[in-house]
Amino acid sequence: MSSRTVRLLVMCGLLVAGLLITGVALHAHHAVAGIYDLNKEMVLDGVLKKLNFTNPHASIELTVTEKDGKTVDWVLTTASIANLTREGINKTSMKPGELLKVTILPALNGSRTGFIRRLQLGDRDIKLQID
Repeated sequence: MSSRTVRLLVMCGLLVAGLLITGVALHAHHAVAGIYDLNKEMVLDGVLKKLNFTNPHASIELTVTEKDGKTVDWVLTTASIANLTREGINKTSMKPGELLKVTILPALNGSRTGFIRRLQLGDRDIKLQID
């Protein structure tokens, strides 16, 4: 084999390895099904405690009053910043103290975490994509 052929084979091998590694990383990042219950939705009404508008996904901390009157905090992941921006949501759209109603996919492990599928913000009802 010529040195040119060997170099070409090495470069092709590196390219394939890079694509495989990137694909695994993207799959791991988007493994929503491994974290949240895709077959169950919950509706939470609460008060926005904090909005974290950072890439790749924003998150909110929501204080919810349970049936017994006890308040608990939930940490909820949203769609990507790009998806939120397309829906007209930015870092100033929600302020601490605002009432929010969200429909979430709850965590499989039973923790107070979830992925927001629908966000009711004032008179707007925004359906968010898993991305």
